[in-house]
Amino acid sequence: MENRRTFRPVSVEVGARYRIVTTVMDVGKLLLLDEWPDHRRAWWRTEMAVLDASNDAAEPEEVRSTFLVAADEAHLQCLA
Repeated sequence: MENRRTFRPVSVEVGARYRIVTTVMDVGKLLLLDEWPDHRRAWWRTEMAVLDASNDAAEPEEVRSTFLVAADEAHLQCLA
């Protein structure tokens, strides 16, 4: 089941260190950390995509895409 919730790796700099996310759960955990600098609209959309993917209502690639937008909106460096 976890296999269906994976996507291509994304490396993002949060809290002065790089973190690599490859699953829907990784994105959810990262967004909930106090280190995430900005809770704007894209952050909320990504959280909703994580919840939808956890309930099989969204694809992992949708979570990845919204995560990249949220990281960009928060001015975080990303390697996708």
